Amino acid sequence: MMQRVAVVTGAARGIGFATASRLAEAGYKVALIDRSPSVIEQGERLQSSGHSAIGIIGDVSIENSVKEFMAKVRKEFGAISILVNNAGLTAVHRHWKSVTPEQWDEVMTVNLKSMFLCSRAVISDMEEQKWGRIVNLSSVTFLSGQRNLVDYVSAKGGAVGFSRTLAREVGSESITVNAVSPGAIRTEAEIEMMPDGEDISLAFMMDVQAIKRRGTAEDVAAAIAFLCSDDAEFITGQNLVVDGGWMLN
Repeated sequence: MMQRVAVVTGAARGIGFATASRLAEAGYKVALIDRSPSVIEQGERLQSSGHSAIGIIGDVSIENSVKEFMAKVRKEFGAISILVNNAGLTAVHRHWKSVTPEQWDEVMTVNLKSMFLCSRAVISDMEEQKWGRIVNLSSVTFLSGQRNLVDYVSAKGGAVGFSRTLAREVGSESITVNAVSPGAIRTEAEIEMMPDGEDISLAFMMDVQAIKRRGTAEDVAAAIAFLCSDDAEFITGQNLVVDGGWMLN
């Protein structure tokens, strides 16, 4: 079987890099995309471990940038079979009345519109192959809503709606589209946002989660890798919650 090509956005760290690593270990050729120049080093890190990988600097919120980095991926590895739309802005807590139209637009562009742009840029490759996997990162905050996150939660809810609708559009071509909603996952972005918040979040997790530990980026990456595999060929339009039993309903 030809080695499949995967594109992972927001792959310089956290869930994105964990996903890229997991897919590389599974034998895929992996392109890591991020606005941060550190994505180059992360690609080299996977290469040094014997994997087929490349880090490419790109902005998922700008259409021309998306076209450019997808072209680089094709030149390096060939047609794209897998897309993981992980890039996004970290949640910023602010009262909904204080959110400016500019802030709203920025969150929607980076966290939701980017999924549309990247999916549109790769779908012809998948249609030609009669095989494809698209996974979009959502959040458990969408399931119940969360105060002071109106822009972030709205975008993450949109990611699920986009996944379900696109799944119906492309299913006849053996392309699956799913969302993954992480719960309380300890990542670099969370640590930067709440450097002193580990004790608080641990207490919260112990109270509300069924599984009594913090989730990791690798937990989420494992779920994403499953949805990208042949084993998930009959699963589409779904939202896979990875939260240790936080949002049980």
